[in-house]
Amino acid sequence: MADLLPGCLVALVGTLALLRLLARVAARVGLVDTPGRRKRHKGAIPLIGGPAIFVGLVLASLFTVDTLYPYRALFAGLAVLLIAGLLDDMNDLTPRQKFAAQLVAGLIMVAWGHTTVVNLGDLFGLGHVSLPSWEVPFTLIALLGLINAINMADGADGLAAGLSLVAFFFLALGALLAGKLVSFQLLSTVIAVVAAFWLVNMRFPWQPHARAFLGDSGSMVLGMLLTWFSIEVARGGYSPAPISAVWFLAVPLLDMGVIIGRRLGRGQSPFRAGRDHLHHVLIAAGLAPGTAVLLIHAIALALAAVAFLAWRAGVPDFVMFYGFLILLLGSYLASWGWRYVLRGSRRRLR
Repeated sequence: MADLLPGCLVALVGTLALLRLLARVAARVGLVDTPGRRKRHKGAIPLIGGPAIFVGLVLASLFTVDTLYPYRALFAGLAVLLIAGLLDDMNDLTPRQKFAAQLVAGLIMVAWGHTTVVNLGDLFGLGHVSLPSWEVPFTLIALLGLINAINMADGADGLAAGLSLVAFFFLALGALLAGKLVSFQLLSTVIAVVAAFWLVNMRFPWQPHARAFLGDSGSMVLGMLLTWFSIEVARGGYSPAPISAVWFLAVPLLDMGVIIGRRLGRGQSPFRAGRDHLHHVLIAAGLAPGTAVLLIHAIALALAAVAFLAWRAGVPDFVMFYGFLILLLGSYLASWGWRYVLRGSRRRLR
């Protein structure tokens, strides 16, 4: 544990160096995202988030984690998603092919890694909700849902990586307080590696646009990491409740829920591409892209902090569950009034 902080600093710097190297390789092999259609960025941006996070995590964790034996299934599942994501970034896989890869990674997680959602906590105030016969399908659905939530959030520079960092931070803090030291070590390494990518993906005054994109490989890798550790950290009586992990990921889950609800209400496919996500709305309202992303990060941080403090204060699970449902319903109802807000914002800007 004493070597964890220096090891994480080395992981951050090493991943930054790895990103520079991978950017050169990506330009040569065509692993880049070019502007067109809905893509409004400038120039060809390397799609190297997946390989940078995966390789950086593998190498760094050899020096920061006491034992990686319990995480063999995690890294195997991540490798499957990385390969599928890279193929999709370069050649556009069909939805069925991507679904098959995600399903294979999920089966590795539940069959080999024995990482499944067994108990949801006392969601209704009537006792704990157990999943004796449904833990495998529920876990697979959770993995697929979270992968797609992160993918949907990957529509503005720095957004998906920043939202993931918020969740990883509170999961790491929960693991530390619950005495899960190996989980804390690996999560700390994940934070260092993802932070390195966030630094080249986020907009800053000295960096007007992203220098690297997540790509499908990166969003799938982040989705599986978030699913695995949300389940692992929430196990045990002294750990954060499963509903706390949901709050740590509140913004991408709420955004996905609102978008799916709106599109189904219009008779559209919930998974079609569109510019109706929260970050699109804020940017259309007149906020600069970087400002919109920072605002969403602040909202995610506030919601995650509320859940963490509620866990430490002993707030019942059902209070947090119903609170999340109220947030979801409120977000959905508010989304139908966004066009009026946009119209007023544009009028003021003119």
